[in-house]
Amino acid sequence: MDDRVQQSRLSFPPDMVIPPQRYSGEANHAEEAVRIFRRCWMFVGFTDDLRNDNDFITAEIAGTSVLVQNFDGELRAYHNVCTHRYSLIHLRPCGNGKPVCPYHGWVFNRDGVPVGIPGNREHFGLDDAAKKRLALRGFEVAVRGRFVFVRLEPAGPGLDEQLGAYGAVLDHLSDLFTDRIDEGVLPWNANWKAALESALEVYHVDATHPETFKGYVKKVWICSYEGEHSRGVSQLSDGSARWWDGVAQKMGLPRSDRLESYDHYLIFPNLAIGVSHGALMSVQTYDPVGPDRCELHFRLFLGETTKPQTKGGAARKAVEANVAGFNRTILGEDQRVAESTHKGLKQVQAPAVLGACEERIAAFHRAWLARMAAE
Repeated sequence: MDDRVQQSRLSFPPDMVIPPQRYSGEANHAEEAVRIFRRCWMFVGFTDDLRNDNDFITAEIAGTSVLVQNFDGELRAYHNVCTHRYSLIHLRPCGNGKPVCPYHGWVFNRDGVPVGIPGNREHFGLDDAAKKRLALRGFEVAVRGRFVFVRLEPAGPGLDEQLGAYGAVLDHLSDLFTDRIDEGVLPWNANWKAALESALEVYHVDATHPETFKGYVKKVWICSYEGEHSRGVSQLSDGSARWWDGVAQKMGLPRSDRLESYDHYLIFPNLAIGVSHGALMSVQTYDPVGPDRCELHFRLFLGETTKPQTKGGAARKAVEANVAGFNRTILGEDQRVAESTHKGLKQVQAPAVLGACEERIAAFHRAWLARMAAE
């Protein structure tokens, strides 16, 4: 018998758990890019940043730089790499400007074709057919609510089918949470899966967040599932609920009539959304940079106030600073344990022991294993 703790009937069989060796290594990272990140609809940003002609956003999807551009009200997605000498085209995460390569000034149109090539007649002699052959590689783009998704490979279900019932959740959140109050990108020295798993259970809260999140919620965690995705609901502590009630009333903040606790969603593979007392939305992506590194991109939103006179005031600024600081502190605590876990994963062979309190992690593992096994 293995010298590890005997498997409990409440925990999950080892063959349903991602092996530690799959959390590192260039081969694993490359395989994930092909089987998961290229085939799934990936969240890349919000329509908030794409309202006007020539507005753009950029994102990195498992090593592929993507741009989404507004062309006269139509969103199109392309490989953000010039087909001349392979410079990135847009260098900022968002902004306004035509797709113009900053290296030699090649200009691309709505079809991704380089229609403006300085010195074309003298140096290249490219006719229309040749220019079309140098068009940027296009990707699928789709929107649900204000959430923008891109898929690198076209085969497979549409966005609505992939989201299932959670598409309506994104619609609801998009209608309500329109005021972005904080945003950042944090580099973590951990595999994206080890980082994400810290968001899928509250079993770690007492040990990891004794002075922060422990007092924010009660010890209740109700889980449900939608295809590859999952939801966890925990009641806010009485003190947290009273605080949010007071803030919502004083600041004139709208609240969701459906999400009144701490509601947390995972949209596979790496989009995590948390809603606090129907008044605050946190949106996080755990983006792989390499087998041993990821970037956590977080955004915080409140609803649009019915008391516009409070915006910019001292009380409102204090609330926003409180919420943003609390969030960043919790993320820092999660980063510490995720990086520690990643180091440990590289030193063992046996799969982790997942208990009933970690069922959302087990569901994530099942989805990951199925994707990695699919041809």
